[in-house]
Amino acid sequence: MSKHQHRPRKCRVLHPPPLFWDRLSRLWLTKSALREVHRRSTLLSPIQEPSPSPDIFAPEFLRNCSATTLRELKQFSHCGGPDTSDLRGGLAPDTEIKTKTGNTTVYDAHFESHIIDHGVFLSSSTYPDGVEPSEPANLDEIRTRLRARRPSLDLSSQSLQKEYKEFCRLNDKATSEQLVLKDILPILEGKKTACFQTGGGHLFNNLAPLTDGTLANAKPDLYYGATPNQLNADIRKQLNDQIMPSNKSNRPVAPNLFVEMKGNEGSVPAVHRQACYDGALGARSMHSLQQYGNETGLDRYDNNAYTLEFTYHTGTLGMYVTHPTRPRLQGDPGRQTDYVMTKIGKWALDGDSETYKHGSITFRNARDLAQEYRDEFIKRANERHESGRCSDQATGDSGETEETAK
Repeated sequence: MSKHQHRPRKCRVLHPPPLFWDRLSRLWLTKSALREVHRRSTLLSPIQEPSPSPDIFAPEFLRNCSATTLRELKQFSHCGGPDTSDLRGGLAPDTEIKTKTGNTTVYDAHFESHIIDHGVFLSSSTYPDGVEPSEPANLDEIRTRLRARRPSLDLSSQSLQKEYKEFCRLNDKATSEQLVLKDILPILEGKKTACFQTGGGHLFNNLAPLTDGTLANAKPDLYYGATPNQLNADIRKQLNDQIMPSNKSNRPVAPNLFVEMKGNEGSVPAVHRQACYDGALGARSMHSLQQYGNETGLDRYDNNAYTLEFTYHTGTLGMYVTHPTRPRLQGDPGRQTDYVMTKIGKWALDGDSETYKHGSITFRNARDLAQEYRDEFIKRANERHESGRCSDQATGDSGETEETAK
């Protein structure tokens, strides 16, 4: 064996830490759960050392051999025995599977149980007692805004049919997530008439954990946010791990519109969980801006949704909104806010040209609405910061005047 040859790489399996399993209220029969059972069983089992084989010296072995065995050995050793030069210095292959502790991803069914246990509810979730979470108070307003007509989609029947057929052709070929992002997303976005700040394809590695730190960082395919300099630097510093997804200063902040897409062979449950996770982080970001400057120290909830999410899979566009709310059940003292995902609707864009048109209108209107919400919250936060700074200066000037008068 060459001196440059190395021991085969061990297969590493990403596995949630013990804390994740200890806090689950419900377990599913999955490979990861069975792996955890095996890991814990191994720790409880007594370690048994293999019994050593007794050493037998050659003369003793030969004395006990039969005549037939002796003839075979003599024939085998006639030319010096087997050639083992190619095995010299070799290492026995290591087939042991090493489990690497890591955070839970949306592809594990336990992800859903975990986020529900921590107050993050998917659109199909209920409280433990079966009660459905409340819908956002502004749901009707959102739906009305999403139906607004768009001049860019006021096409003639012939032009619409042509655009629709081109979409269907690309959709049929979009077998991977990369192809969906490359070919389908630009069609949904249309010609951009405004400057939207977008990011995507990177980890949200700067945000505070949404639950107990055992979840993998979110990694949206696409998100819309604000330019960092749109928000006062002091506010960015104070709300850093609530509104700044990345530690890179040039990426968008305060995201409140997310898009998760899968190829034709992608997982539908996974894309739904991804959108829910993204939406909860976005809703927390909007809520922190909304609460900025609140001197009462108590969170205020208007039960409105200001964060929007889209999913896309095999030609179907799904839309959801997420809003923060006060926890209905006070079982966890550290749980201050619940995040509720609500389904807006679904559009089979490859079904017919009219459905394609309505889905595209919804997407573009949602993009404008999310920017409107985001800009308003940033504007108010900046105003409250400026008002507080001016108030502090006025208090300081008053104190200096009073001291001078003395």
